[in-house]
Amino acid sequence: MLDRRGNILLEFALILPVVFILLVGMLDLGRFGIQKSAMLQGARAGGQYAIVAPDQSASINTTAQNATGLTGVTATNSVFCECVSGTAVACTTTCGSGETLKTYVTVTTTKAFSSVLSVATLSFAGMGSWSPPTSVTASVTLIVP
Repeated sequence: MLDRRGNILLEFALILPVVFILLVGMLDLGRFGIQKSAMLQGARAGGQYAIVAPDQSASINTTAQNATGLTGVTATNSVFCECVSGTAVACTTTCGSGETLKTYVTVTTTKAFSSVLSVATLSFAGMGSWSPPTSVTASVTLIVP
């Protein structure tokens, strides 16, 4: 009869690196997803504030940053206008032939993302490679009534 006492230990040692890479990948994906959700919530809050006060750019950005609940977040906003026909125009002009001017605000939040992996790119022996994201960004565009 053959002696098989070390088989389980050997199989475990062979599969451990694969399991470790999968766990680290799931950890990074989870962290990224949570931060992306927070960034989207911040962008929405900034957009909702912009509906009330579209000319207060600094307050819109501060509201978006604070609503994320994260540190190191930057927020930007921009206001643009278009006629009902879809033609982009300056917000100080009027649309011709009875068209209504529509005003929009876009709020974008950005934060640096640091992966659990310290490598910039992970290669899989000629089968491909994976680079972790370096930033998390969320953007919301709302119409200003």
